[in-house]
Amino acid sequence: MENIDKNIADFRQDTLEVEQFLTGTRVSYSFFKGQYPELLRDFDKKERDDEEVEGMEIFKKLNKSVTKYETEIYKYCFINLIARTEAFLNDILEALYIWENSSLTEKEREKSILNFSHTSFKKKMEFLKRKFNLTFPLIEEHNSDIIELFSTRNIILHNNGLINETYLKINKTSKFTIGDKKVVDENYLKLTFVLLILIAKSIEEKVKEKMNASS
Repeated sequence: MENIDKNIADFRQDTLEVEQFLTGTRVSYSFFKGQYPELLRDFDKKERDDEEVEGMEIFKKLNKSVTKYETEIYKYCFINLIARTEAFLNDILEALYIWENSSLTEKEREKSILNFSHTSFKKKMEFLKRKFNLTFPLIEEHNSDIIELFSTRNIILHNNGLINETYLKINKTSKFTIGDKKVVDENYLKLTFVLLILIAKSIEEKVKEKMNASS
């Protein structure tokens, strides 16, 4: 049980850190955009040496890029969250093996966790059900939305965010067509936070329920 508690606490801390990073970065961008016009006016009030001019050019380039950065930050946070969720699921599997006092050797256990890490979210849930008789009704209720998150991560990493046949095969009700660009915006990232927290809460509840029933 102690390992499970630590895994849950670590995951919560991970998601909090991503949220804090996102908030801090957005505030910084907003502050820069607000201060830039005044900075430019002050700069133009007098002659500047080459070093000052070079420094100002950096600010000018940054000002032109801020809008792009503001949208890109959602994508980077999204990818980070999915990666941390997959690491969390690996940790949960390891904790279950330890709790079960599995007959697997350490090497066999590590191989099993590695194989688990390379499977889709759907396959991970099927494995936990088959191996430990664990089901997660809350996750199943939102299964299509959760699976869509992981398939979005895949096309961002492997297909430059463009919808492909694999994505459409997994997400059969999608309104996208092949070649469409999947954009991770603020609302999509908010949904990601909600669904990933739901995964953690559901797993915590059902794993602890199983452990308590066996004690």
